[in-house]
Amino acid sequence: MTGKAKILVIDDQDGMRRSLAILLHKEGYHVVEAENGQDAIRYLNENAFDIVITDLKMSPGTGLDVLFFVRERLPMTEVIVMTGYGTVESAVIAMRMGAFDYISKPFKNEEILHRVQKTLNHIELRRTIDRIDKVDLGGSPLIGSSRAMETLRDVMARLARVDLPVLITGETGTGKNLVARTIHKSGSRSGGPFVSINCAGVPENLLESELFGHVKGAFTGALLERKGLFLEASGGTLLLDEIGSMPVSMQAKLLDCLQDQSVRPVGSNKAIPFNVRIMTATNTDLVQAISQGAFREDLFYRIRVSHIEIPPLRKHREDIPLLVQYALEKVRQEYKRPGLELAPEAMALLLDYDFPGNVRELLNSVSSAAAMASGDRVEPDDISMTLTSRMFDLGRTATDSATPSTLEDWEGELIRKSIEKHSRNLGAVCSELGIARTTLWRKMNKYGLR
Repeated sequence: MTGKAKILVIDDQDGMRRSLAILLHKEGYHVVEAENGQDAIRYLNENAFDIVITDLKMSPGTGLDVLFFVRERLPMTEVIVMTGYGTVESAVIAMRMGAFDYISKPFKNEEILHRVQKTLNHIELRRTIDRIDKVDLGGSPLIGSSRAMETLRDVMARLARVDLPVLITGETGTGKNLVARTIHKSGSRSGGPFVSINCAGVPENLLESELFGHVKGAFTGALLERKGLFLEASGGTLLLDEIGSMPVSMQAKLLDCLQDQSVRPVGSNKAIPFNVRIMTATNTDLVQAISQGAFREDLFYRIRVSHIEIPPLRKHREDIPLLVQYALEKVRQEYKRPGLELAPEAMALLLDYDFPGNVRELLNSVSSAAAMASGDRVEPDDISMTLTSRMFDLGRTATDSATPSTLEDWEGELIRKSIEKHSRNLGAVCSELGIARTTLWRKMNKYGLR
């Protein structure tokens, strides 16, 4: 946003205000100056600003008056408060009232520029999240700027323009349901319902009734007539999730339904036509399932008229930082912790992890670690507690069984045993070995203790 960002600087000390304005102007920002809170509010009524940098003690109109005005009327504008030494308590109060950051005077140029850039990054991320969260027929909520994600979005846009059955494949946690919903919202059936069922989560004896419906008295407990999901989704989309887990006997009934474009409720002889776009999703290799007799080949060709494959997260690791920031921002907003950040060592840990649970595991891990972090900095220890045990499988392999023969081997073995001894509590490991946490992580990288 540098070069386009508009910043309002407010300070009744002419020299301080002017020097700060000159510094920001040299960095390419568009800067407006105000001598007090009253003038600032007038400017804010007439112009849009990305950032307001304000002193707290001014008259007429204090920095808190400006902060109140911004928080009530300008949700996309962020405030940085300036305070002199000895009045940090006032800045803390301002942070609790909605200021994004504060800085003590006198400050170094590098420090204020860093705070401004950090705030602009936060604003840009908020705008990205707003776009993601909005239900927009032409947009996609899938986060990522990698070539893999751009390709995925392009295929989704093409499939949204047609009304063909879609088979969505991908590993657990890649977002198959999200892809299906996005295609539905972007297509001609967006005005109709989106109905989803997990075929693996419904017992076989109930799945037929769930999909096709039943008449009253069709079986014990059928006290009322039920429509079924094919008819519930009329005019819209029906997603059959985990279709690879559908029993073979039920696959035959589904095939007949798709071929005839009609359903026959349980206990009825009457076929009822339906108008639904069918999407299916699975993390099962259906081709292999066909060879093993677990999936019908004729049904496979019926549902695979068009196909979309979602890449696992390890295939587009460059999207991890943006996904992390998305998860952090959600926690910042939910728990009102605007200063929450991820330690570089924690980011390195995430970038080095394969994420068997893919995007779902990443978002859940970061959100959980951030919510439970003791301070405003999410450390590697916080992250490590939320990841699956595969990351921290420190058990020895056959090649590790030999007695250490070098000083480095002894050091690596000592660290490994300490980690096992303390059940992967890295804080306790640091205390026992007398080393800093960053040193421990560096040595863990060196000896492959991940």
